Amino acid sequence: MGNKIKSIIKNEYIYSIVTKFVSVILSLLQSILVARYLGSALQGTSSYIASVTSIGAIVVTFGMHQAYPYFRKKLGKEAIFKDFISITYVVYSILFILSVFIGLFFLNTIELKAAFILIPVYGYDRVISYIALIETPNKRNTWWTIISFIDVIYVGVLILFIPKSVGSAISILAFAEVLKSAVYTVMLKTAPSLKKSQWSLFFKLLKMGFFPVVALLMTTLNYKIDILMLKSFDFITKSQIGIYSIGMTFADRVVIIPDTLKGVLASKLSKGADEAEVARVCRLCFWCSVVICAGLIALGEPLLNLLYGEEYYGSYDVLLICSFGSIFIGYFKLIAQYNIVNKMQIRNVLMLSISIIVNIVLNSILIPKYQLRGAAFASGVGYFLSGAIFIIWFSVANKIPFNSMFLINKNDIKSIFKSGEKQK
Repeated sequence: MGNKIKSIIKNEYIYSIVTKFVSVILSLLQSILVARYLGSALQGTSSYIASVTSIGAIVVTFGMHQAYPYFRKKLGKEAIFKDFISITYVVYSILFILSVFIGLFFLNTIELKAAFILIPVYGYDRVISYIALIETPNKRNTWWTIISFIDVIYVGVLILFIPKSVGSAISILAFAEVLKSAVYTVMLKTAPSLKKSQWSLFFKLLKMGFFPVVALLMTTLNYKIDILMLKSFDFITKSQIGIYSIGMTFADRVVIIPDTLKGVLASKLSKGADEAEVARVCRLCFWCSVVICAGLIALGEPLLNLLYGEEYYGSYDVLLICSFGSIFIGYFKLIAQYNIVNKMQIRNVLMLSISIIVNIVLNSILIPKYQLRGAAFASGVGYFLSGAIFIIWFSVANKIPFNSMFLINKNDIKSIFKSGEKQK
């Protein structure tokens, strides 16, 4: 029995899920504290800044981190790791200096100033966190959980001692990202070593990273376009955006399992796993998402009212409307990793473009008439389409039976009790 428990813990998928659930509970607690501390209006401002920052951060990653698994698989860790980290240090140091200068002297609103300065911080964290996940999944996920706990404490300190303001909202957005960036930098234990030859690698990363960064940008737009479009309509208030953001935060929990395992899957694919592994993880994640979705639908309304208060009344409608589509977006998250590792990023771009266009068109039509519910419906349809398109392509391209993308078998269950080293 003891050996079986140890074997489960060694399984990188299982360990990732356990640490993710702990960090999600902590992030939920942080979300509740932040929402009650800021109020719906400042919560709306914070959500807008976060949306702009997330989109900008993807652009300034240049897709470098998405290209890393391919080059690691092709060349080996020793040939790329140190040069990649050194390039990352230089690029983001320059970007941060530029962003501070432009943000302080050329932008007018506090929201845009904050977003612009945070963009390279978020971008650096994306890159360095992803590399840490590829190289040491369990260690990275452990630190992610620890930092989530520290983040809750930080918000608690603000509540006790600092009056709410736009500044405190911005500090909450920055705190965990800065801390993660520092911890993962130390964890990777690589001092910069600058050489002319590294720039050749940098341009190779940019070339291969182009389509991944476009795909990532589309993915984020699929998540964030609703917030940006709600902001563009004068009749939508900051408080309404705050209410909407809480509902979407809960809806995003439907894909907690695929969102957790996509990095571990990329790590395994870069080390030799094949299409069968992708299909196995997809079908396991699908049913996990179904169970979580059912639980949120059943318990979401009383939980939202209890945890967030009457000020956020209406957020459950947002959760309810888009939750069905959320079940399917996990397929996109997982299959996209397969495409990236196998240098087929353009497929991600082409398939995502369909759901993005539909999402934008539906938001434009439905928000003026149905407001928050219209935006939620548009997002749900976009999520469903992105998943469905990726399922169909992957099944046909790899000659995998369609039902194998959904139906769990005995070997799937047995694989849970195998250690990470014994899995393919």
